[in-house]
Amino acid sequence: MSPFCRIYLLFYFFLCSFSILASSQYVFQIEAPIANYVWNENDTSRYANHYLYEKAYSIIECMLTDKAPLDFADAIFAVENCMYDGQLDYLSYVSELDRLVAGIKHMAEAVTAPTKDVALNYAIYLFYTRPCPLNNYVPYEYDQISLIEDVGLTGGMVTHLLKTGKGTCHSLPYLYKIIADRVGAKAYIANAPLHSYIRHQDANGNWWNFETTVGGFSRSSFIMDSFHVNEKAIRSGLYMTNLTAKETIVQCLYDLLCVYERKTGFYSNDFVRKCYTLGLRYHYADNLHQRRINDLKYQLDKKAWHKGLRSELEVCTDSILRHEYNYIQEQIKEFVEMGYYAYTPEEYMQKYQEALHYFQKKANKSSKQ
Repeated sequence: MSPFCRIYLLFYFFLCSFSILASSQYVFQIEAPIANYVWNENDTSRYANHYLYEKAYSIIECMLTDKAPLDFADAIFAVENCMYDGQLDYLSYVSELDRLVAGIKHMAEAVTAPTKDVALNYAIYLFYTRPCPLNNYVPYEYDQISLIEDVGLTGGMVTHLLKTGKGTCHSLPYLYKIIADRVGAKAYIANAPLHSYIRHQDANGNWWNFETTVGGFSRSSFIMDSFHVNEKAIRSGLYMTNLTAKETIVQCLYDLLCVYERKTGFYSNDFVRKCYTLGLRYHYADNLHQRRINDLKYQLDKKAWHKGLRSELEVCTDSILRHEYNYIQEQIKEFVEMGYYAYTPEEYMQKYQEALHYFQKKANKSSKQ
């Protein structure tokens, strides 16, 4: 890979990361100040659409517990309908997916390939990267506006991608996986820290990493270097591993929590707890484990506040709370030993500013042509 291509991909990989940013991670320090927690986090009556989240959770739970067929597209719709306060049109959503599936099958018939699976994956690749009737001669693009306006949250929605043709490394791999499942192609979502991409095999059994946001393929070594993935993370299955069908559905529980926090302001309550608990039962996802640690820390902070303790140093003087504090520290240590990498807020801001500068420079160059 040339240095130019490497820089180009790095810019887009960074931008992809913003679409799946969670709330800020809790920084454990000896004397971190403890916030004032006086409200009842389980009082959901002040948010009228809370029932939508319960409905989405129920749909996903039924899939994971084998009470309903696994359907990634339906799980995604249930989550994104929460984002749009129940205003999404399911029939229009399914109709557009059906149109794409029929088009991909037709394109695959014209592909000369050693196997049907290769032909189908190649057809999806062409749809993503080449002007064709199926994409109205405009391949998918990265959603720069969403990056600026809401840190990529809207751009991470599959329904938004279908409507605008613009997405992120969250929505673009999701749609690829939906199409692949429905046309019968073998393709898998894989994750790195704050990044998702597609993996599939060629006729010789070699694995390919398709970066849906740039329409190209990357080496595994490049992903490891770019996203701080170490050997421990690969051995533990934390990163760069093909997600199973159920593990893919689990991704939607994390998405549900992201939307829930954004729309309701709740980030530690019984609903949050049951979401990450269900998800971790089927997949040890880094983002859900992070949610669990954040929730444990919030609850510890709240107990400490009611006891009049205002620093973590004071918390450690309480025999009961010290036990909870040490348990959280053990969970973090175990997480890190699995290969987890946490980006610092400073790293986020630096890369965010670099990205905005990059697009501004690109826009200025285009306006002069």
